Formats: sequence, structure tokens, C-alpha cells
Amino acid sequence: MALPTYRKPTRKAPKGGPSLVSLTLLITAPAVFAVAVLRPRSSR
Repeated sequence: MALPTYRKPTRKAPKGGPSLVSLTLLITAPAVFAVAVLRPRSSR
């Protein structure tokens, strides 16, 4: 499958909004924390 010639993306993150990294951390951090807390502790 031939890819079109690469062009730098013209879209930038919206000014005044959270960056993609902080937004991803904001979503994944509570999920990872919840999994760690809700996981049964009878592993030993």
C-alpha cells in the first residue's frame, strides 16, 4: 500500500487546553490506581 508523500501536520494542540500527554495521564492514572486498589490481595 503506497503512502502519500509525508507532510507535517498543520494541526496544533488547542491553545489554553490541556496537552495530549497531560490529558492521557489524567485519564489513565485513575484507571491504573483503581486496578491496583481493586486487585485481590491474596496473591501471596
